[in-house]
Amino acid sequence: MVRPMDGDNGRMIKADYSKIASFYDKGRSLSAQNTAMWLDLITKLSGASKGARVLDLGCGTGRFSLPMATRLGFNVTGADSSAEMLAKAEQKDSNSDVNWMLTDAGALTFPSGSFEVVFMSHLLHHVDSPLAVLKECRRVLFPSGVVLIRYGSMDHIRNDVEHTFFPQVSGIDEPRTPTKELTERWLLDNGFADVFSEEVVQQTYQTGEAHLDAARSKSTSVLSMISEESFHAGIYRLAEHVDKNPDDEWLLFDKMTMTVGHKRNIKV
Repeated sequence: MVRPMDGDNGRMIKADYSKIASFYDKGRSLSAQNTAMWLDLITKLSGASKGARVLDLGCGTGRFSLPMATRLGFNVTGADSSAEMLAKAEQKDSNSDVNWMLTDAGALTFPSGSFEVVFMSHLLHHVDSPLAVLKECRRVLFPSGVVLIRYGSMDHIRNDVEHTFFPQVSGIDEPRTPTKELTERWLLDNGFADVFSEEVVQQTYQTGEAHLDAARSKSTSVLSMISEESFHAGIYRLAEHVDKNPDDEWLLFDKMTMTVGHKRNIKV
């Protein structure tokens, strides 16, 4: 898998979350229905119960950390490499329900065997070495721990709204975004067992206009990584489509994947 690289420093091109943090939540909030759906799935696939120690890795502004803590009763640590994103998360956490930590996903500062569950959402395509991150996840898990990876696999997003109307996005995402099969292979290569995936259809937007508004706010981080010319051209084309097809279900629904791996006691 070839990662999109910055020729000046040889590192993978990444979104600048220090700038994105100020508008990250606009257009990204989960509806009550979607939140409940994902919490149910997290509970089912992790087998975790109240009090379980859970790491939300790449937690961003805490849109999963907080409901996992307050509604599922998990003992949640929200970890992210962006101080600005964590500051937004802490602003929402008036009761200090979550332990917020600034850390690099590829070099976690937690002791081995710290968590029963590691959960991550839309993280692995942002890191230089997904395998290094998964190795760290396995290290910090209990011997019988589980990792849950929520993401839009390349299989499903290749022809979605953003990749259709903003062609530059495909050039960034194709090299860095894994397919379901690759994600499962990464877990197996890191010694995880009983690896499988579940596909979920989520109604992300109630109307086509809501999707357009979210795109205008660059609610998908990759939209902040393309040229302004490409961005505005894409917004124009998307607005035309919404105007002509306001009830197009393609604008409303996203197909997503949750891939699961169990640590077990396999030595690697």
